[in-house]
Amino acid sequence: MALSVLSASVIANGSEIEQLKHRLTILEQHQESRTKSPLNARFYATFRPSVTQSKNVSSSTDVSDFLSHAGLYLDHGFADGWQAIVHGEWSIDIATNGNFGKARRAYVGVEGPYGRIAIGKQRPVQYLLIAEYVDIFNHANAPFAYDNFSPFFVDNLVSYKKQWQRVSLLASGQFNGLQGANDADMFNIGVGYDHNKFHLAASYLTQDMPQESNTHQVGDRGVTYAISIANQFDNGLYLASAWQQRELESFIGNNSTQNTLDVSLAYRLNPLNKVKLGYFKLDDDWEGINNISYQGYNITLEHQFSDNFQVHIELLRKAFDFSHDDTALSIGLKYNFSIKWRSIN
Repeated sequence: MALSVLSASVIANGSEIEQLKHRLTILEQHQESRTKSPLNARFYATFRPSVTQSKNVSSSTDVSDFLSHAGLYLDHGFADGWQAIVHGEWSIDIATNGNFGKARRAYVGVEGPYGRIAIGKQRPVQYLLIAEYVDIFNHANAPFAYDNFSPFFVDNLVSYKKQWQRVSLLASGQFNGLQGANDADMFNIGVGYDHNKFHLAASYLTQDMPQESNTHQVGDRGVTYAISIANQFDNGLYLASAWQQRELESFIGNNSTQNTLDVSLAYRLNPLNKVKLGYFKLDDDWEGINNISYQGYNITLEHQFSDNFQVHIELLRKAFDFSHDDTALSIGLKYNFSIKWRSIN
């Protein structure tokens, strides 16, 4: 009887030991997973060919490309609350030889509790806070007034972003010591407010542009003030507007003021069809043939065959004050894809 009790006790103790070993293994694996950093990666591309009929003085029809591109984005957590970011993006020019390689974005950054800092070719504050919300059309030149005087991608850029709940502060500076100014070639700062589907922002931009004949010398200087407002309504209506005023000081002695206004509207007619309307106006006070003042509109109809494939037809009209009007009718396709993966290092 005593032997049986002893055997049962040994079996029980052995079982408890195995359970303790199992729990210890789980704890070790958990601790190891905490020390390892996750790597998130995304490869994406969008192809946007179109056939465009343009009419100015004469008519022409051509295969065009509305900013097809591909990119790779990675973020890697290396400490509690900190992560490194790498982003590269390059154009794909379907309109000519299908060339691949013109950089749109190429930067490395670090993000933590005190904000995000990145260095390289990036979107400037002016686009992120002002233009992005009216840039809803498929055409490569949208937003159609903003496009003339403000940046889309900027190389040699240092950027900073910090967000406090609904308020965000963005700042960026361009430092290209090989041309233009010896210090900052561009400085851009802005503040945004976002709540639910509402956006409001203001920005300030200064630019020292190199001379065409001598890129080592500063040419024209521009100071731009801008505001944007956008809202997505519950009934499916999206409405956004962006306004800018640029004071341009020419190095040859002529100063001018330019104003741009872009208004964009989108409405989903049903789950597969959407209509987009745009009005834009550019006021330029240059005299004579240098004045490029115009206004116009865009009408776009989109049909979504699937989440990542659509066809659209677009009418773009520009009426110039001192030149021939432009009209372009485009029929285009858009195909998007994205591949995501996650690993533990």
